[in-house]
Amino acid sequence: AVVSTQSTGDMSPKARFLTTFRSWPKPFDRHDWIVNRCGREVRYILDYYDVGFENSDDSVLIDVRPAMDSFSAMRDRFKVFMLRNVPRVASFLFDYPMIPKGMDPAEISRTEGDEDQS
Repeated sequence: AVVSTQSTGDMSPKARFLTTFRSWPKPFDRHDWIVNRCGREVRYILDYYDVGFENSDDSVLIDVRPAMDSFSAMRDRFKVFMLRNVPRVASFLFDYPMIPKGMDPAEISRTEGDEDQS
């Protein structure tokens, strides 16, 4: 459950990095949300980008992530990074790796195994 929200005009460090080094457009809005996660309040940062896909409903990209203001938030972001980039390693590092919605955990190792055999 969302406990509170705050709209800030400041660019987040990640948005500043993406704008400067990756040629992303500047976000047109940023919000900080405080979310109750099982009795623990966690601050999330939401950056809104106008990606401008013409003739599409997908014209706004929302980058959502925990703020880097606690060890558990840093751990969550590390888990997501590992799962997206090296899912096989993530399954060994974490007891309960975060699996993308709709993906069978067995598919991760089966897909990686197919690549190893080629």
